Amino acid sequence: MLKPMREYIENIEDPRRGNATFHPLETIIGIVLLSALAGIDDFVGMEDFAEAHQDALKGVLDLSRGIPSHDTIGRVLSNIDPKSFSDSFQMFVSDLAGKVQGVIALDGKTIRRSGASPAHLVSAWSAENRLSLAQVKVADKSNEITAIPEVLRLFDIENTVITIDAMGCQRDIAAQIVQQKADYVLAIKGNQKTLFEDIKEYFSDDALRPKDPTIQWDKGHGRIESRTCYATDDLDWLQDRHHWPHLKSIAMIVSMREEKGQLRAMETRFFLSSLPANPKTIAAAVRQHWGIENTLHWSLDVVFNEDNACIHKSNAPENLALIRKWALNILHQKRPKNMSIKRTMCKALLKPQFLLELCNF
Repeated sequence: MLKPMREYIENIEDPRRGNATFHPLETIIGIVLLSALAGIDDFVGMEDFAEAHQDALKGVLDLSRGIPSHDTIGRVLSNIDPKSFSDSFQMFVSDLAGKVQGVIALDGKTIRRSGASPAHLVSAWSAENRLSLAQVKVADKSNEITAIPEVLRLFDIENTVITIDAMGCQRDIAAQIVQQKADYVLAIKGNQKTLFEDIKEYFSDDALRPKDPTIQWDKGHGRIESRTCYATDDLDWLQDRHHWPHLKSIAMIVSMREEKGQLRAMETRFFLSSLPANPKTIAAAVRQHWGIENTLHWSLDVVFNEDNACIHKSNAPENLALIRKWALNILHQKRPKNMSIKRTMCKALLKPQFLLELCNF
């Protein structure tokens, strides 16, 4: 059961002290979240948005000291501890989604114009719930391998299937997933060179390759796409060499695209999994993994203009990235069924009462 939005916002720790706390933190965060829902992507726009809808906003936000300036909004967002922001977001997601089920995809994304060293975030996406579940910033001079375990610890993954691209194909990550009572489907490429070559050689052998693959077809726009998945639990030979934790199956997916009767593209990918060797189940998990690219990351870039936001001071890029995910979750769950996300955001900008109902302030 969702609580009023202010009850989640009020849990965020205010970094300001003394005279610096002129505007209530709940007011500033409220303006930022409402602005994001209305498609505003910069601090000046947030100030202008609040001024334009001041009469409606003062019914839910404390505007007794006026509208915070864009400098104030930017300064506060830059100084808020992302951990405090994340804790409030996790409470909201938990109340919104309940127990997450199905496939959870993990993937990284760089916010391109967020400074000289652009912020790189690893996010978790629930394919079944269509929700962003968590994010962790990759530390400077590090990579996704260190951030993925932190993301996994932020929420309950029991009885789910975790999918990660080749960067996350690491023994410790696989072991952690199973320790947290979930299963994994991990893409494998050249970063695990010997293991990758052994799996590739196995599936290249006609005598060893499983004879009962599953095939998925997509047709449209003059194209025919097929994805053929082979899976096997014949692993004794592999485990004798590699000892991969909790491994129950390996899989190969061959994707082909035809246009006008001619083969235009072909790609072969390989996977490790703690799931039984059911090609239909593994293929479905791999297919659902792309929701984090096609739905989450696409929406952040195209709908929320994340890569072009040009916000780069201190913690602001990370905090605003979480605000966008917060807004996207609300839009996925609360928008009218016959209305696109873009149209919902446009209506929210033009009709503040609709916006406030959408956000449950």
